[in-house]
This record gives sequence, C-alpha cells and structure tokens, in this order.
Amino acid sequence: MTVEPAAGRRELNKARTRQALLDAVKELSRERGVDRVTVDDIADRAGVSRRTFFNYFAGIEGAVAEATAAPVQRLVEAFLRQPRAGDPLAAIIAAVRESPVDEGLLGWQPADPAAAEDAAGHRAHLRLWQHHEDWLAGVLAERLDDDDPLRARTLAATVMTLFETVERSWRVRSAGMSDADAVALFNADLTCALEHARAGWRTA
Repeated sequence: MTVEPAAGRRELNKARTRQALLDAVKELSRERGVDRVTVDDIADRAGVSRRTFFNYFAGIEGAVAEATAAPVQRLVEAFLRQPRAGDPLAAIIAAVRESPVDEGLLGWQPADPAAAEDAAGHRAHLRLWQHHEDWLAGVLAERLDDDDPLRARTLAATVMTLFETVERSWRVRSAGMSDADAVALFNADLTCALEHARAGWRTA
C-alpha cells in the first residue's frame, strides 16, 4: 500500500477546505444575497472556524471574487486568443461567443431578485464587478500596449458596467427559467449590449 506523503495530505486538505468555503459562499449568497452573509455563516456552513476562514480570505468579498473568477478568466483567455489587430470590443464580443458566461458566474446570484436590488445588495454587486474590472484593466493594458492608460481602463470599465447592467436586468427577466435557459438569456443580452457599445449606441 502506498502511503501519501504528509505534505501532500496537507495540501489536499487545504484545497478541500478552500473549496468548502467557496461552496458555502455560493450557497449562502444564493439563499439570501451576498450582503446578508456573514463570516460566521460561511464558517458554520463549511464546518470550520471563523479563524480558518481568515486563513484563506481577507473577507467575504475576496471569497466571492475568487468564487466567480474562473468564468471571467476563461472569457479573458478567449479574448486573448483573438487577433491582436482591430477593434478590442469586437474581440470581446467574439470571446463571449467562443466562451459564454456560465453558471459558475451566475449561479451565486440570490434566488430572490429583490435581495440584490436593495441598496446594500446593489453596493455588494458593484464592489464585485469593481474587483473584476481592476484585474481586467491590467490584462487589457498589456494586450493593447497603448501609451494612453485610459484606453484600457475605460474599456474595462465599459465592459464591466455592461456586465453589471445586463445582470440586473437578467435577474428579473430570467425568473422562472431553467438554469440553461437563464444562462443563454444572459449571454444573448450581454452580446447585444456589447454590440450596442461597439456601434456607439447608434441605430442602423
């Protein structure tokens, strides 16, 4: 029988604990809205201590950001596969079509749309999108290689604002839909919003 090294077991346990905390954040956010979730709630759901939570995350927003990071990273990877030359918004639209937003980014949304529409819930969602915006701005700055830093920053801000605006509309429009239909609706609305931005919001 092969004995697993102690270091390997420790890393495996750490990974399991981190995943349990991320799962707890997602479940609780879905049940009541992220602004109504406490560290104690997360620790209890994950079966760990409050101190253990802070061994992994600085706060709830950091945990939510990590829980939603993978789908955003996949979208950015698809963007980076697009040709460098040309309109960056067109490349982002192509990336959304190649790597649509999935349940991993949308599944933590509260089941009751009203939970995210009150002032505290809205602020919590804005902070989440701000976290992703800062990261995206860095990726775009490197990709665009532009002397004007405002180009990457304003593009990132535009994209994340469109995400947040589409998300708020989608929460209401997708009520009662299956998960698959709801995700498809989000991607269709996001693509439409990005197309509007690319056209300068002009009508044909």
